[in-house]
Amino acid sequence: MKPFRRADLDHILRAVKELTGQSRFVLVGSAALIARLRNVPLSMAMSREADIFVDDTEDDESIATLIDGVLGEGSSFHEQFGYYADGVSAATAVMPTDWRSRAIEYAGRQARGVTAVCPEENDIALAKLCAWRDKDRDWLKNGLINGVLDLSKMRARLKAMPPHAPAQAELERRLDALAAML
Repeated sequence: MKPFRRADLDHILRAVKELTGQSRFVLVGSAALIARLRNVPLSMAMSREADIFVDDTEDDESIATLIDGVLGEGSSFHEQFGYYADGVSAATAVMPTDWRSRAIEYAGRQARGVTAVCPEENDIALAKLCAWRDKDRDWLKNGLINGVLDLSKMRARLKAMPPHAPAQAELERRLDALAAML
């Protein structure tokens, strides 16, 4: 598998714009990291999807369903290009309530008129800490080993996690487990 590149991300952003008629999106997950950083460790760039939702809309669930159906996993878009858009909702990534204050806007050279809001890497990491799947733990470990992520920043932001996040004590336990892996 090839690493996910900015050119792949820009292609997805153009396709989602064409499909939805929208031009402002939020990226969460690994794709946001690829948009934010010039040098993403290979181990953190092996995802084939861009988790994306339309920014500031009331109807993000139906738009997510549309994106999944036309550009999602198993679609003809995915089969043709080897990567895909994963339509998600604003509630998918459980991040600190103040994550937007650290986010940047990405306007890729090949994305033509599309802006993607990209959370800061440690906010993305906290969303992965909440999900805590095997692939999330691997991504987190690789981010810590490669100096992309910072345990102290993640710990400091735990108090800003929304009420529907796992309990703070559980998130602290997970951070301790990650620290023990290093």
